[in-house]
Amino acid sequence: MRTKSLKERREEQQLRSLAEVFAKRGVTVRREKLSRGTNFRVKSGECELSGNPHVFVDKRLPLDQQITVLVDYLVDFEFRLNEGEAEDFSTQTRALLQSKGVVVSCQ
Repeated sequence: MRTKSLKERREEQQLRSLAEVFAKRGVTVRREKLSRGTNFRVKSGECELSGNPHVFVDKRLPLDQQITVLVDYLVDFEFRLNEGEAEDFSTQTRALLQSKGVVVSCQ
């Protein structure tokens, strides 16, 4: 098994932090190898399992794409983060969150 680079470890931390944002709002994030077939390919999606909302992200996607998928679902769920919640994210992830209108100012 290969050792993860510093960039990969940071992106993994960003994914965990995003998953925590969803969890605080009652949505479970699951990163799994999603099904693929000859006529279809699942990259990510949302559904309800036993009445609880879930977001599935294909863990075979590059980490930066997994982050983008979760940020897009923050928009879809109309979740907003205050500046305090956003400060734990990297500059790049914070910029993505702000560009999508997910971060709201506390002023």
